[in-house]
Amino acid sequence: MTETARFTAEEERAMRAVVQAGGLPECPRCAVRMTRRPIGGGSFGLGYHRQREWLLCPACRRSAIFDVRRGTRL
Repeated sequence: MTETARFTAEEERAMRAVVQAGGLPECPRCAVRMTRRPIGGGSFGLGYHRQREWLLCPACRRSAIFDVRRGTRL
């Protein structure tokens, strides 16, 4: 049986919990520490600002992107 390319929802939840606690998660598929790349972006007049994290596994090349937090413009 072939492994899926995407992480499961449970795997992504576990990684998100580690990041929100201030850590850097290991890849749930190959147990290698993932690298983190912040993805910023302006609101472009939408009234909010998204802060995302992009987690990349250097070994199996899988990745996950998720919102860290959202804030409203002042």
